[in-house]
Amino acid sequence: MLEFSEHCKVLKNDTLGRYVTTTRKIFPGEVLLSEGPTLIMPNCSEKRCTNCLRLTSKVCRKCKIFLLCGSCLSHHEFECNFFEKLTCIHPNDIAANMNSYGTLKCLLLNENPNTKHVFEQFYSLESHQEKRRGSKIWSENSKTVVKPIISSGIIPFFGQTKNIDEELIQHICGAIDVNSFEIRAPDNGSMRAIYLKASLLAHQCVANTCISIDDSYQMKIYANCEIEKGDMLTYCYTNPLLSTEERRYSLMIGKYFFCNCARCVDPTELGSHMSSLVCNACPDKGFILHKEKNWSCQKCGFTMTAENVDGILSRSKEEILLAKDDIRKYENLIEKFYKVFHPNHYLIIDLKQNVAALLRTFLMNPICRPGKLVLERKTTLCEDILTVLRIIQPGISRLKAIALYEMFTSYAELNRLRFHENEINEFELLEILKQAETMLREAIRMLLYEPVNTPEGQLTKSMLKELRDLQNDMKMLFN
Repeated sequence: MLEFSEHCKVLKNDTLGRYVTTTRKIFPGEVLLSEGPTLIMPNCSEKRCTNCLRLTSKVCRKCKIFLLCGSCLSHHEFECNFFEKLTCIHPNDIAANMNSYGTLKCLLLNENPNTKHVFEQFYSLESHQEKRRGSKIWSENSKTVVKPIISSGIIPFFGQTKNIDEELIQHICGAIDVNSFEIRAPDNGSMRAIYLKASLLAHQCVANTCISIDDSYQMKIYANCEIEKGDMLTYCYTNPLLSTEERRYSLMIGKYFFCNCARCVDPTELGSHMSSLVCNACPDKGFILHKEKNWSCQKCGFTMTAENVDGILSRSKEEILLAKDDIRKYENLIEKFYKVFHPNHYLIIDLKQNVAALLRTFLMNPICRPGKLVLERKTTLCEDILTVLRIIQPGISRLKAIALYEMFTSYAELNRLRFHENEINEFELLEILKQAETMLREAIRMLLYEPVNTPEGQLTKSMLKELRDLQNDMKMLFN
């Protein structure tokens, strides 16, 4: 059984399979695991160098199987030597189907005496073979992974792995799909990676751990809040800013389970109301919540069918797509959606994030001279986003830290502008800047756990400089 850390214990039951609990109280920021990847794979059939993981279309001249860019002279020695000796195979069948490379790398783990134990650990991961059988992903893997590997003629040369057939290959595909983590590619695209120990963490939509990955793909898992002795370690497998229905759908099609965490079973989503609709039939201005198969107002009892709600959501999403990157259209949609959805609804939060991002680009342009209205709007947007994040990510949170930093920049600049226009005096500005300092310190505190060579780590470095500049401004005002 896999070891996790001296403060954690791996257990197993019929519902969760293997999972991890604590053996003592864990404190926020405490590192629970540091682990390198067992396997890294491109996303969406991208062609990437097997060594540096940058995009390329070139193939290693030696093994004629794995991709190797012009800047890299070699790749994994065992993998390259294994295929170099094979002269009677058909590598083009594999080269035309990039999805097969991850499976090949798994099989090679078993061929290499130094990594055979790693393959055994990987193969023990949950694949949900029976749930996937006959599905769309099963058919896709049959076409892009199973058939290319079998038709290439490679299978007879895998001496350590017996009975390589569709069942075994589909099991490997399932273990990859179910247990992989999304990681950042060198060009800021996305890739997938397998981390054997990290894959043991159970899911919760409001999790008690955070995961960070540095530029060498080393993963660190740390507590985002106090975790009591005996509590299970959890991580959110999906986007926490989705509605309950969309989170559950994402988990069902990707991880093959129906989420019944505290957030998912609460119609108000812990009071965040990220899925709630406005009840226009209610004199008390209630909200329509999802309860089992129907949607009903918690005040007047008015009901809507799931089909009606789905129709409203589909039309709203289409309107958002049509408004792409148009800030005026986004703002109009926010006002329109206030009449349909709770102010914290995930579609409204998504729109507010889009508007805040566009305003950030505008404010960063040195040619632009933003007025108070722009700065006020960005501050308000960040505050609205933070209201939701404080509920669904109550502990240490990257999303919360970045939103706090965004609010700090606009809030501080807004009040400096108000001071220069004589709307507030020095003492009022000083008090406001103290509040801004608190925001910035909190944002820095949450990002200090990020590796220094990641974008979040670099942002933290810039934030520390801004903190020093802010403190100097405050000293000048005080003097």
